[in-house]
Amino acid sequence: MGELFRVLWRYRAELAPLYWLAGCFIAGAWLHAVHSNWWPVTGLAGIAGIVTLAIRPARLVERFPLLARWRVRLWGGGFIGYVSAWLSCAAIYGATAGPMESFALLGAGVFAGPWLWREDRRRLTRVRIVRDKFPDTADAAGLTGAKMVSAVMDRWGWTARIKLRRGQTYGDVVKHLPELESALGSRIGGTRAEPVTEDASQFTLRLVETDPHAAPVNWEPRPVSVTGKPHLSITQSIIVGLFEDGTPITVPLLRKHVLIGGATDSGKSGLLNVILARIVECADTVIWGIDLKRGMELAPWSNVLQRLATDNDSAECLLKAGVEELEKRAEFLTSRGRREWYPKFDAPALFIVIDEYAELSAKAQKYADSIARRGRAVCVNLIIATQRPTQKAMGDGSAIRSQMNIRFCLKVNERPDVDLILGAGKLSAGWDTTSFDGAGKFLVSGPGMNTPRRGRAFLITDADVTHTAATYARTGSVADTAGAGTSESRSDGRSGGRETTGAPLGVSGPEMALWAALRDAPREGVTLAVLQAATGKGRPWIYRRLKAGQADGTVTNPDYGRWKATTRPQDHVT
Repeated sequence: MGELFRVLWRYRAELAPLYWLAGCFIAGAWLHAVHSNWWPVTGLAGIAGIVTLAIRPARLVERFPLLARWRVRLWGGGFIGYVSAWLSCAAIYGATAGPMESFALLGAGVFAGPWLWREDRRRLTRVRIVRDKFPDTADAAGLTGAKMVSAVMDRWGWTARIKLRRGQTYGDVVKHLPELESALGSRIGGTRAEPVTEDASQFTLRLVETDPHAAPVNWEPRPVSVTGKPHLSITQSIIVGLFEDGTPITVPLLRKHVLIGGATDSGKSGLLNVILARIVECADTVIWGIDLKRGMELAPWSNVLQRLATDNDSAECLLKAGVEELEKRAEFLTSRGRREWYPKFDAPALFIVIDEYAELSAKAQKYADSIARRGRAVCVNLIIATQRPTQKAMGDGSAIRSQMNIRFCLKVNERPDVDLILGAGKLSAGWDTTSFDGAGKFLVSGPGMNTPRRGRAFLITDADVTHTAATYARTGSVADTAGAGTSESRSDGRSGGRETTGAPLGVSGPEMALWAALRDAPREGVTLAVLQAATGKGRPWIYRRLKAGQADGTVTNPDYGRWKATTRPQDHVT
């Protein structure tokens, strides 16, 4: 008897028409015997239900999302109207009088068809069958003793919580995932396994029946401010695409180095363009670029790039300038007793984008390695794209790969490449991209992203790139310099149609310019006019900072109207 009740409860959705029929007969008999004069009440209740479905209160739709579909509302309105009319007649004449039984059976047949034929209802039945047979499935997949604790349907398939046999771990699941796909009868690459951090004896199994990333995810630009200028901040995480469940992929870039790896045609350039588009939307950023394919990939961003190197000589100069910039920032922070650079509009974060890092010369890679090791605190960051970040490709003796905080792994052709891109041990932990079948699909590893969740980058077209670069065009960009009629890229990296340092304060900012002028001032100090010329700021701005420097003992006033720094930064280092 207990097993019968369990079956009746387990398949309550499939048996719902029988439960409705029994409920109608019981309610009708009770109304006729006790409250036969309540027949108007049932009619009014039916009208109220139909009106409610027509109005669709937001809270009701939030609780039952299916009510957003007109077919569901039509079925629900008809069902409520038919039941209320039948109960009103049953209250007057009785549930079994005359043709009442026939009308009840007719209604049950009419409304049971759509209920049982719904696609999600049939999928739910299949999921329950899978749950009942899962012990045999687990045994066939080499996970003997595993049990399916619960299962829920979602838009693309179903998700279940699996309880492992004592002694089994998530690592065993990863090893047997292909066998589990075969036992479930799913398509290749259709299953996902994620660990449950709070319980090592359980894992989450997800079956994706239809690939939500089969079609590209269209680019979604941020709203532009009224002035048409960047108004976001790099202190906020950027959105680069969507996970399979439709949630946005948010990635923090503040004080982070980024590595993008993948085989040819895996979508590296597209993902790099998405990241660049998000960075230029931020007002407190500056971008330098290195593209050794003569600018073929990064040239469309010339309106927002302040420097662009297209050969190894200019790349060496650019990276050397990056090292000098981070050293200036470190010196400035030391003089102020601070440990981290906080980006703002006139003191932005610097991003150096390198496409195909393996093509850099050994000298350029040495500079890049220095930036990777020392640049995060001062917001001088690298974004590197490469096919295989092997030790040879990243530079002999280089530690740059280990400094990459955010790592994107697109499709790779060889399984060991997963560990090269994401880090040792990732492949055995379930981070495998060899089966990815579309450009832009990736796994991302970084702070707060410790579970292999498949994502796909936004599809940003050439027209989107051109429009975004034009919308957020920067003063002193490569395009500005080219438009001024300057010559092509020079090996010294100081100016040219393909490369420019931009405005004098384009990177360091007026705060650092003020400090440099005070630090390098002669014994008698410098005048306010000199400080104004160095910073480009007005008298009130400079006076506020001079007074603050006097208060903390870093600025002195040797003579009337003259100023200088009291000590050199290295004197503060302990």
